[in-house]
Amino acid sequence: MQKTLGFFTALVVLVLIVGAFWYISTQPSSPPTYTKPEPPVTLNPDDYPKLQEHLVSLVSAADPAAFAKEHGFEQDFKDGKVVVVIEATHVEALEELRWAVEALDGTVETDYENQLQALVPLKALLKLAKHPHIEFIRLPVRPRPDR
Repeated sequence: MQKTLGFFTALVVLVLIVGAFWYISTQPSSPPTYTKPEPPVTLNPDDYPKLQEHLVSLVSAADPAAFAKEHGFEQDFKDGKVVVVIEATHVEALEELRWAVEALDGTVETDYENQLQALVPLKALLKLAKHPHIEFIRLPVRPRPDR
């Protein structure tokens, strides 16, 4: 009796498993989703007077990495983020700007007087450029050898 009950239980479990696999395999699969790539956005530098013109062009570039390389600041562009210097309207605003950068998924690297150097996502630049305590956002000044 004990062997028959164990065999019957195993058979029921096997039937349930096979039935579940059959049910899953016969369900129509969801159609593949196609996400249309975002078209490049053309930004007017006059709309963002607090952003260096190269940064406005970088945000609107179809291939930001190629744009950065073409204009000689590829070392400041990493994984969709760019190293920038944020000039504050006054020293007391630095802490608030530090929070603003971090809230937009950026990282403050260093600060000096009324300036922050930060690694910021491209899309965050447009939001930061609207901040009332920011005087200007620019690329860092890099030394270049004489030619």
